[in-house]
Amino acid sequence: MSVARAGGPGSESVVIVGTGVAGITAAETLRTNGFDGTITVFGEEPHLPYRRTALSKNLVAGDLSDTKITLRPPGYWSERGIDIVTSTRVVDVDPSSRRVRLADVTEVAYDALVLATGGRARRLPGQSSPSSSLRTRRDAEGLREAIADGPVIIIGGGLIGLEIAAAVATPGEGSRVTVVERGSSLLSRVVPPTVAEAVATLHRERGVRILTGAVPVATGPHSVTLSDGRTLTGTVISAIGMEPELGLARSAGLPVDPAGIVVDDSLRTGVPGVYAAGDVAARPHPLTGAPMRAEQWLTATEHGRLVAMTIAADLGLNADTAAPVPRVPLAWTMQYSTNIQLVGWPNAGDRVDVELDDSSSIVRSFSAGRLVGAVCIGRGGSGRSLRAEIESSLQPAGVGG
Repeated sequence: MSVARAGGPGSESVVIVGTGVAGITAAETLRTNGFDGTITVFGEEPHLPYRRTALSKNLVAGDLSDTKITLRPPGYWSERGIDIVTSTRVVDVDPSSRRVRLADVTEVAYDALVLATGGRARRLPGQSSPSSSLRTRRDAEGLREAIADGPVIIIGGGLIGLEIAAAVATPGEGSRVTVVERGSSLLSRVVPPTVAEAVATLHRERGVRILTGAVPVATGPHSVTLSDGRTLTGTVISAIGMEPELGLARSAGLPVDPAGIVVDDSLRTGVPGVYAAGDVAARPHPLTGAPMRAEQWLTATEHGRLVAMTIAADLGLNADTAAPVPRVPLAWTMQYSTNIQLVGWPNAGDRVDVELDDSSSIVRSFSAGRLVGAVCIGRGGSGRSLRAEIESSLQPAGVGG
């Protein structure tokens, strides 16, 4: 067994597990803030870091080539002394010796470790054989071939499922696309009913068949049987969310929760030298204090910046902390040609106000008179200002309310 530590004695080393945007932003931010030690980023996929948002938004018509979706040119990383190690799996973490072990039994030492491992697609209920899901570039490339002809059945009426539906649906082809949602409405966990219905209308107008209150009991790659006895046939795509990848966290003895790796508001895990960021990190909810994951590209990017600043502070470096990292999530989706932004917690309010004009709307959610969430439909410029408004009203981080 070999132990690797690039940079030689006395050189601080940061190891990042995960080549998604959280891990990559952490690496870039460390360098930008003057960290001159070793930065090594391990990823299981064979590709250099790429824009994962392109997978669902551009599934059919978009260009998924290296030129279009790779985040940075290949030489960018080496020029900055950031070592991107692809096709490599980290299998164990030993916080006592501050080492990670790779699948080939090599051990790599670290001074700071960032777990940005994301998650894996949830399995469908009654799944008899693998159905397609959309987590990686390889998934997207396989789906393009599978959905070229014939009907498509999307299990899950959340953001990803609906982005896939919008990408696949073709005007004039009737119900080629069917969305199966077990809840009473689309997007039921994230938006008020008035928004859910508006989004459903967008899809129905383009021929998408929407089945709500539909519970799959048996699924395969080309068929779905519902609890009412109906069987749907076509290419089945699972879009029922992800489960955080907690194997490494458990091996390290980190605090975990069904929501993910439990961290404080600065993304420390409580185990010295170990941090978590991105989709796997369960940061305190600003409204309740409970562990909360936010599966958005922008949040993952901001986690990367925040965890880098936290590491810099813990290592005694001078970091640029001028720009605070918001605690309020902001996500966006394209549903056909309509831009929709979700700000804060739009389904957490006790009152909803709707502001309409001819081509756009803003739906605001209030709790006890305080703005806690909003949905902007066709108003791309409003999301950030509403986010700032919600952020300014929050209690100190980690305090329930």
